[in-house]
Amino acid sequence: MMKSIRSKILTAMILITLLASTAVTVIFYRQSAGVIEENYLKTLQQRSAQMIDVMDQTMKNIQDITIYASCDQELKNEIQQYRNRQNSEHLDQIAERLKEFCGRESGISSMYLLMKNKKVLVTSEEYPVYRKEIQSSDIKDIKTFYEDEKSPGILQDLVSDKELQISFVEEIRSEKEVLGYILSNVGERELYYQYIDGIYEDTMQEAVLLDNEGRVLTSSEPYETGAPYWNLECYQKRIGGTENFGTDGNNLYSFCKAPFSRFGLFVVTERNAVLHTLQETGKYFIGVLLIVMLAAVFAALYLSGLIYRPLKKLTGAMSRVSEGNLDFRAEAESNDEIGMLAEDFNEMLDRIEDLIQRLIIEEDRKKDVELEALQYQITPHFMYNTLNSIKYSALIKGETDTGKLIGDFVELLQTAISKKGTFITVAEEIHILEKYLHLQEFRYGGQFHVEYEVSTDTEAYQVPRLLLQPLVENSLLHGMDLKEKEGCLKIKTELVESKLYLKVTDNGRGMTEEQIRKLLSEKSRKTTGFTAIGIPNIQERLHLYYGKEAGIYYESSEKETTAVIFLPAQKGDKNNETDQNNHCR
Repeated sequence: MMKSIRSKILTAMILITLLASTAVTVIFYRQSAGVIEENYLKTLQQRSAQMIDVMDQTMKNIQDITIYASCDQELKNEIQQYRNRQNSEHLDQIAERLKEFCGRESGISSMYLLMKNKKVLVTSEEYPVYRKEIQSSDIKDIKTFYEDEKSPGILQDLVSDKELQISFVEEIRSEKEVLGYILSNVGERELYYQYIDGIYEDTMQEAVLLDNEGRVLTSSEPYETGAPYWNLECYQKRIGGTENFGTDGNNLYSFCKAPFSRFGLFVVTERNAVLHTLQETGKYFIGVLLIVMLAAVFAALYLSGLIYRPLKKLTGAMSRVSEGNLDFRAEAESNDEIGMLAEDFNEMLDRIEDLIQRLIIEEDRKKDVELEALQYQITPHFMYNTLNSIKYSALIKGETDTGKLIGDFVELLQTAISKKGTFITVAEEIHILEKYLHLQEFRYGGQFHVEYEVSTDTEAYQVPRLLLQPLVENSLLHGMDLKEKEGCLKIKTELVESKLYLKVTDNGRGMTEEQIRKLLSEKSRKTTGFTAIGIPNIQERLHLYYGKEAGIYYESSEKETTAVIFLPAQKGDKNNETDQNNHCR
């Protein structure tokens, strides 16, 4: 069912408002989300970089203290004395020395000294101060850890076997041998609360400190320490380099790597959590959008009414006119396009009424002309009957030549005056031409003769009526010099591929190129009778019937001149087709 134009306008205005408002809201939301994400990532990256720098400096200080302690001569002396005397007092002195080194950096949770040969572990803790009978496997692990240059790294706590800690290991050597290893330890929880907890937020999905091999040093979940990061494969490409941050679509991530310790801080935050405030603001915008839509509906109703009222009046006027009331006129209320349309509609009705009046007058005139034409038809029939009576009278009296001449003239007169049959066959055209030449032979007293070369293949093809007569007339009047010699006319027709050629040749004076050009460029003149129909008339008829596919040209020398007409070879009844074409023109 076709909707009214008012409903279409109303729907269009509401849809445009809805699309525009939605587009603005979506664009604003996306741009705002992009700005919030970018600012959040920059802030997170800055905080992470600052935290990593502080932590790395602490790790460097611990490394320096560990190296310094491994070179401490007093510590080495106490180790030698314990190895020689086996006196526990020396272990207490070593513990006091470790406490002193441990106090130099708050980031150190504890320090251990492992005597390799004695399998004794001395700590900086209040309890136990030392521990004997350390397993050979533990000593081997410490040695391997040191030799692999994994320091700092994750080691099993030698005091509490169930705990892991981050340790710095250095070798203590005498001039002859390795006395043991000194370990500066950082507790996993101390590391978390001192460096990770400061940047951890409720919106964060993950905040984890990783070593260079992707194992967890510390995170919000203590049990993860020492294990490979569970989401390492997903973020493999993002955990690399010194700094890296961005988004994977659902989450925002940031990665900072410490240059000294090679620890990496990796933080993952849910994107929706970061955009939570914007999403809450989005609800406000939806409310505003609904209010705008409601206002747009009322505005659309009002504006569509302003547009629709004059259109409704104009369509009503059209309906009245379509019912036959041509006196009704539309009311133009405004000066806009609708008002102009109403005025044009009224002017159209005025012109229609004027045309109707003219048509009535023309019909009356047409009736008068038809009556006059019926009266004029009496004259040609009277002439034909009179000439036929003269012809039969001459034949009865024995004047055969005169009778034949009158008969030929009657036939030519009928051909010239008749309005039926625009096209005739080549055979009919040659027949008419023979009648015409018979009259001309009588006129000129036999001073010329005619030769016909009409191909039987061409006789059935159609040509415009009286096409050759003007060419023959020109040859008799202007071409041949009958006073000097006997004239000769050659009439020839031939078919070449899809073209029909009609040729008229005379043995006259010939024509120059200038004369031919002037003859073919002459404009047509309307004349009566058989003479002076002219070459331009032939050209115009050929152009009218065939366009550029037909034409006329001359070939001339001192001995003879040939006029050549070429046109498409066509059979069939072209009269109806041509009449219709002329009517359309």
